[in-house]
Amino acid sequence: MLLDPYVIYDASAGSGKTFTLVKEYLKLLLAAEGGQNFRKILAITFTNKAVNEMKHRILECLHDFSIPSESNSKNELFLQLEKELKLSPEILHKRARRTLKEILHNYAFFDISTIDKFNHRLIKTFAKDLKIPQNFEVVLDTELLLTEGVDRLIGNAKVDDQITDILIAFALEKIDESKSWNIAYDLGKVGAMLFNENHSPYLEGLKSKDLRSFLALQSQLLKTTALLKKELVTTAQNVLQLMEDAGLEQSDFKAGYFPKFMKQVIKDPSSLDFTAKWKQEFGNEALYNKSTPQNKKAGIDGLMLRFTALFSAIKQQYGRLSFLKNIYQNIVPITILNALQKEINTLLEERDQLPISAFNTLISEHIKDQPAPFIYERLGEKYKHYFIDEFQDTSLMQWSNLVPLISHALQSEDLQGNRGSLFLVGDAKQAIYRWRGGRSEQFLNLIGDQESLFGMPPKTATLGTNYRSYEEIVSFNNDFFTSTVPHLNNELYQDLFIKGNKQLHTNQKGGLVSIRFLEDPEGTKDLSYCEEVLRIIDELRKKQVPYRDICVLFRTKKQGVKVAEHLLGNKIPVISSESLLLQNNASVNFLVNLLKLSNFPSDLNIQYELLSFLSPPVNKHSFISQNLEKLPVLLASDFNFDLSVFNKRSVYDGLEYAIERFRLCADSNAYISCFLDEVLDIEQTLDTSIATFLTQWDKKKSSLSIPAPDNVNAVQLMTIHKAKGLEFPMVIFPFANTYIYQDRDPKIWVPAEDESLEGFKNVLVSKKKEMIMYHEQARVLYEEEQQKMELDAFNLLYVVLTRSIQGLFIVSEMDLTSKGEHKPAYFSGLFIHFLKEQGRWDPNTYRYDFGELIFTGRSTSTEVPHVSMPFIYTNKFDSRLSISTRAGELWGSSREVAISQGTLLHYGMSLILSPEDVAPTVSLLLETGAISANEESRYLERFNKITTHPALAGYFKAGLIIKNEQPLITKNGVILRPDRIVFDEMKVTILDYKTGKEYSSHNEQIDTYGQTMRSMGYTVENKILVYIDDKIKPVFI
Repeated sequence: MLLDPYVIYDASAGSGKTFTLVKEYLKLLLAAEGGQNFRKILAITFTNKAVNEMKHRILECLHDFSIPSESNSKNELFLQLEKELKLSPEILHKRARRTLKEILHNYAFFDISTIDKFNHRLIKTFAKDLKIPQNFEVVLDTELLLTEGVDRLIGNAKVDDQITDILIAFALEKIDESKSWNIAYDLGKVGAMLFNENHSPYLEGLKSKDLRSFLALQSQLLKTTALLKKELVTTAQNVLQLMEDAGLEQSDFKAGYFPKFMKQVIKDPSSLDFTAKWKQEFGNEALYNKSTPQNKKAGIDGLMLRFTALFSAIKQQYGRLSFLKNIYQNIVPITILNALQKEINTLLEERDQLPISAFNTLISEHIKDQPAPFIYERLGEKYKHYFIDEFQDTSLMQWSNLVPLISHALQSEDLQGNRGSLFLVGDAKQAIYRWRGGRSEQFLNLIGDQESLFGMPPKTATLGTNYRSYEEIVSFNNDFFTSTVPHLNNELYQDLFIKGNKQLHTNQKGGLVSIRFLEDPEGTKDLSYCEEVLRIIDELRKKQVPYRDICVLFRTKKQGVKVAEHLLGNKIPVISSESLLLQNNASVNFLVNLLKLSNFPSDLNIQYELLSFLSPPVNKHSFISQNLEKLPVLLASDFNFDLSVFNKRSVYDGLEYAIERFRLCADSNAYISCFLDEVLDIEQTLDTSIATFLTQWDKKKSSLSIPAPDNVNAVQLMTIHKAKGLEFPMVIFPFANTYIYQDRDPKIWVPAEDESLEGFKNVLVSKKKEMIMYHEQARVLYEEEQQKMELDAFNLLYVVLTRSIQGLFIVSEMDLTSKGEHKPAYFSGLFIHFLKEQGRWDPNTYRYDFGELIFTGRSTSTEVPHVSMPFIYTNKFDSRLSISTRAGELWGSSREVAISQGTLLHYGMSLILSPEDVAPTVSLLLETGAISANEESRYLERFNKITTHPALAGYFKAGLIIKNEQPLITKNGVILRPDRIVFDEMKVTILDYKTGKEYSSHNEQIDTYGQTMRSMGYTVENKILVYIDDKIKPVFI
């Protein structure tokens, strides 16, 4: 066997992971003749982008290797394959050619897939067994599904119903606690656990509990907490009584702390704080000052044992009280979780849907325990070799589901005595998806051989060289993470970063790491971060670094929005998820407002937004004021848009009608195309009403976007999570002061170790430091969670600091204590600690550079030609769809829908460059059903009158450079579409056709066209409004 049966590669950032994966895959493909080995391989990764990259690399290599050339003798991968397979170049060429041909002819069996896609295929295979529809639709947006489930649960609430009573009581409790009465947020937050496999084992244990069980628990919690409060008060009163009986006063105790605390317990036993040092050390230090009289000291010392016992009782009672209160605060949403699940299941059944989050659970419960040969038989193929990429992001359940199939491949032999293989690649330092089930410990345990799953130890290897980054960046990361390791409180995690940060570098010398601290962050901290980002970009531009080679990474979308707004305000081109959102596109918003106008025709705010979009840049406010409350008239007269026609159509058809009338897609528009895709999806899954679409739009608009275009010369902005697996020549990391233990109301399941929790094995609590007082297991869970959050923060920092090729710029702040010490719980503290270790820290220095940036022009992208795909109208309502070749002649009937004369004239003139085009254009209109035979002569006459008019004929000569309906983009980003532009080198003449009455707005419109052309450097010779009626009337402006 050429491959070891079970191999694990520990691949740190930039260490050639994809190269290694491709090499091992190609070894399997080319090890034998026939070219069919790819049918036996399943390669799994976690993103479609990674799938496409791996497929591309494999096919590209096979193509290159199949052609004998001198370049192969210099190709490192070809040479390694030649050596490891012990094959001659001629045989490799032959096998590569045969394998490539087989893959291309049987591409469906070329199985490189995401884990979700493989699971989808597996579930569809067993759909009948699972009693789910064979053609089920996968729900990716579980957040929207959850929102619909919560709305449905609340909407179905009935009078005198237990669920309703629970919801009302919960809302009232929130009001009493001065919180929002809106319980939908709380239900949504807890409901999200239904789609998170981290919570699945615990929720499974609650399925058998009915409402009575939860209500009984609530009642018991209320009784017990009330009793505990009384016990706390009684205990504190006993302490004060002991003091009084002994003749002790508050002043006899050090700062009066102890008696003051007892009085606080009596006043409010539910809000106590045990963090003070004297409380932590209680019983080990005297409670009095040195100046306290001797007899008082003796009295206190004599009571110390009883004080200690009572203080310990108070601490224990308060720990239990806090535990039960925490449970109670989370119990109401948990109580109705089963009811919420039923509502969601009903929605899924009605729509024949299945959430993607259910895949792993279904497989775990119903499929994985089936014999492997049976599963392979149902799949239609048998895999003998498994490749798993990014293993650190594999969840426990995903891995558990794959183990039976992999185990069968490793332990069984084919007829030739060959066994299968498993090839794992991962890096525990890049595990940043714990919130969705990824476990770095799983990978670490496999490497440490702590899990013997397949009856054989794995062969482990480390990819120790960083091929991505320049020397200074590699050295900086090695030193930085080695220096900060002591801030991790888990030895396993410490060992991970000590061993994992000894990377070697290639011969790429140089590079720059620059740590910068804000000089005056007070009051305008966010602005200071944004301005520093802008300064860095300016520095890079002076070194000839193109915008496309710069990437700004951040932790939260909110930070990204602030940076994007600041850069755009300073005329820096950017590409970000926010700039790609559909809701941020003016044309899409215009279409949405049209739909809103249909529902609320008298709403002046909607009318204002529509007029603002339609108004010319000049005299904008005058245009709006003149047409406000007269919008339908304007739409009909200037744009031939009939609101009544729009209202009668489905959303999709109505929007197509609007797009054509307002000429929103003269060429192509990615935003509108994606928007219409979303409209069609909603119509297919729900209904075609405007109200339904607007409801769905409001729920989803913040997440709908077009795909990011490649190779645009603009600064890239993205979150750290999205940047994982990518690389950029220059990386800027602002807002680099994250709190390591930052989380938003995290929840933890803890053992139900209390007599009040009988019948429950585990309970849900909010993660708080007070958990160390609940019970021993709760304390351990809290500390483990803290350690995992430390690892999460370090992993996040590792990912962001290892994306750069040549330049890394870190922007943090001097977040110091009142004593001038750094805060190790913040990223800024880690950077300052590192600088101190390096002997370079100076509180008066705000910039620290490691290395020097000499930009070499190595870019991750190259310019590619821009291909524009024209927008295609369905034209289902204008008689262009017809069985007959002549409109109006189908079985002798007349046309049912009249086509606008103005639109036809504009459409026809857009096809005409010279008089020679008139006849073919009219023939085309006739053949496509746009006009009838009776109208043929009229349109021939009208088009000829225009093109041969004495004042216009010179602009329709053959051989002129003409642009009909060419979009123009103004400096402000507004898109204009003149009907005809005639070019004479740098001189232009603009023609605009009008079919209605003459309006002053027409002059303003063509003036705007002229101003735009002048701003582009052209001289505007003539601006001509051509009014078309029985007579042609050119008006020179």
